[in-house]
Amino acid sequence: MALVSELEVVESSGGSNSSAGQSSKPDAVAATPAKQQMHVKQEQENTPPAVTPAFTPAAAKPAFTPGPTPSPSEQVRTNLAMTPATGVEREQQLSPLGLTPSSTTPVPVGSRARVQPIKALNPYDTQWTIKAKLVRKAPPRSFNSRAGAPSRVFNVELADAEGGQIQGTFWRESADKYLDTLQEGKVYYFSKFQVKPANKQYATVKNDYELHFDNRTEVEEAADQSGITVSHQVDVVPFDKLLRYVGRKMPVDILGVVVSCGGLGTIKRKADQTELPRRDVTLADSSGHSVVLTLWADQAQRSDLDGCEGQVMQVTCVRVGDYNGCSLSAVTRSQVTLNPEGEAADALRQWWESEGRDATLTPLGQATGGIGGASGAGPRQNKLQFLQEVVAEDNLPSPDAKPTYHDVIVNVMQIKEDQTMYYLANPDNGKKVEPRDGRYWCEADSRFVDVAGNRYVLTARVADATRECYVNMFNEQGNQLMGSTADELAALRNSDEAEFNKKVKAAKWTEWTMTLAARSREYNGERRMRYTVARMAPVDYAQAGIRLLQLIQQYGQ
Repeated sequence: MALVSELEVVESSGGSNSSAGQSSKPDAVAATPAKQQMHVKQEQENTPPAVTPAFTPAAAKPAFTPGPTPSPSEQVRTNLAMTPATGVEREQQLSPLGLTPSSTTPVPVGSRARVQPIKALNPYDTQWTIKAKLVRKAPPRSFNSRAGAPSRVFNVELADAEGGQIQGTFWRESADKYLDTLQEGKVYYFSKFQVKPANKQYATVKNDYELHFDNRTEVEEAADQSGITVSHQVDVVPFDKLLRYVGRKMPVDILGVVVSCGGLGTIKRKADQTELPRRDVTLADSSGHSVVLTLWADQAQRSDLDGCEGQVMQVTCVRVGDYNGCSLSAVTRSQVTLNPEGEAADALRQWWESEGRDATLTPLGQATGGIGGASGAGPRQNKLQFLQEVVAEDNLPSPDAKPTYHDVIVNVMQIKEDQTMYYLANPDNGKKVEPRDGRYWCEADSRFVDVAGNRYVLTARVADATRECYVNMFNEQGNQLMGSTADELAALRNSDEAEFNKKVKAAKWTEWTMTLAARSREYNGERRMRYTVARMAPVDYAQAGIRLLQLIQQYGQ
């Protein structure tokens, strides 16, 4: 009541001053108490009597402890908790936040004003939003996390309106959230993801980067599903350059003349023992090389393949394998086109008619054979690889899988002097023993032996021009690397540490041809790759020079 009276006093005084015009400010202030009493009396007379409420409401409690401004999702949760709603209404309110009670989270539908093209993506920023069509969604794969909990992961291929394509991987929580809701052929907005350099060994699209989606990722279905047409840009790889793609998952596009087309056959699937149609087609191009392409399922059953010898065939998205040295295999996304149009196809037809038909073709499988030393004496030198093709960081195989073998030429960069390079072993079987009561106890055999010797087990860091990695060596390879037996090295370490360090230093920066056995292992719930030297030999520089000359001729450099 006092506040109302004071406001009326101020307004009344202001009104009096404006109307009188000649009144001074002290006079107006002096008249204030009398006028205040008059207005208070009038206010009391005009105010209706107060009505006593039937009950006194309790003081309202805050919905949450005052603090920072709540996020939109927290605000919606608070409002929903205070507002009753039916089951359908509640699900509709929760849906945009991904909070549906059901296990399958529907993707919200909307539009975004600002999006970036795929070709602009790079790892140096994180605030990306793209609008892309889901071209392909691969089946999920299962693995165990570091904590030992089962997790899932699946890959996708995305394309935007500007023709950009990129591969992405949904990990763990994001895989569980979006696996059942994302549909091939639909257009989505993707945001809050990581951009990383692509692992070209496992890439399925031609892009220097790939996307990683985690629990922060947001996916929203685009209201406008038009405007994105996926058209595969053909980038033909000549046959004499196919060798560099052997063993990689990156697909290639090829263009060749059909030299011969095999009959339709079948092969049994290992999974369900069903018959899968297949057909082998031999192709050749102007490089003078030929290669065998295997078509599967509906592609192999095409009626226009019968009698197609001499016609030009274009196949997109084929895998290059090492069967018979080098071979091609079509996949589900491959597109087979007979007699395509274009300058490259016309030039290939002209070559075939003028000289290719009567030329002596060299199969790519034969082009890779016989390079290197004698078989069985050392590593296979007919298929040398770089470490970047061998060392795997993603998509690690199961620990139960068989090891894969890779031939590399590397330099030994580091051998730590303080590591345990050898162990006491039973010379009959190499089992570890320990001194006990003047003899040696073998825990594996549960018996004593009278004589024991040292055997190598050491780790070294090796590298080539592409990358480095740690490898494990056992007794035979340790003898080759160190140039002495483990007993001799142990005696040197105990007698003269300076000579021991000198011996280890002499083994560094030596070049070797090694065969690495790669397999995964579980360490404290985390899966890691382990690389063990199965065989090694000094580099034969004469044979290495011949191999390099042949590679230069094959690559046309």
